[in-house]
Amino acid sequence: MADGADDKHGPVFACPVCGQPLPRSGQVLRCVNGHAFDVAREGYVNLLLAQYRRSRDPGYRKEMIAGRRDFFDAGHYQPLADCIAELVDGYLPDRDQPVVLDAGCGEGYYLRRLRVRIADPERPARPLLCGIDISRHGIRVAARRDPEGLYAVAGIYRMPILRSRVDVLLTHFSPVSAADFRRVVRPGGVVLVGGPAEGHLFSFKELLYDTPVPHEPEIALAGEPGFELTGTHRIHYKLALRGPGQVANLLLMTPYYWSASPQAREQLACIDSLDTEVDVTVQAYRRTGELPEGTQSAGG
Repeated sequence: MADGADDKHGPVFACPVCGQPLPRSGQVLRCVNGHAFDVAREGYVNLLLAQYRRSRDPGYRKEMIAGRRDFFDAGHYQPLADCIAELVDGYLPDRDQPVVLDAGCGEGYYLRRLRVRIADPERPARPLLCGIDISRHGIRVAARRDPEGLYAVAGIYRMPILRSRVDVLLTHFSPVSAADFRRVVRPGGVVLVGGPAEGHLFSFKELLYDTPVPHEPEIALAGEPGFELTGTHRIHYKLALRGPGQVANLLLMTPYYWSASPQAREQLACIDSLDTEVDVTVQAYRRTGELPEGTQSAGG
């Protein structure tokens, strides 16, 4: 969170206590009601209130973030991230300083690839890239590696984001909260929902399960008022993992980590070569109409 980055765009974060704007002054974000949140040394702010934490250290733990970071740094998901960056760029409105929010940004890899894409100094409208995640370890990495961005520890439910403040919201392999998305995305804005298609990592799943089954893609916001599905994008390519630790790191990228036995993790740590598949769908939804009456604020 570069000093002053929030100020020149106007506040993006909402106070998680009362829902009022949280402008930055020095190393503190403070609302008009006096609720204050310090900016950490790495440049992020923690907006996850204690009563909404399900554990002392929610989300990905420090060692898991390290493995995920190494996997991203090896470039295995760069084709995927660059395709997503192209999609986000294509949905950006033609106006000054649009806001992009990655809800569940983890280590911020997808936002960093988007920043590479929009790096042209001649670009007339430089978006403000924002990320939230419930893992403080992930947000710490994201903020340190992208000091121009705006990062906060926060959940996707009760997002501390101002009403109608976001132009493009990305949620990739993360939970979907229709009520929150409806509140924070402006009418006319876009929500991009990324998730696994039928063949995603199927060869990898064969290492974990006796009878793996293909994914069943969901239409994430189907039937939700205020959202119109405008397109579905497919990203598919072969993924070749080579070298010690890469297959084990892939496990850290997936929800299978939480159910894998210690024996399975040990076996994966011994595998140095794997050919599998990246198969992802990204659904694009246009935010339609006005905000429903009675929609709660970030603190509600």
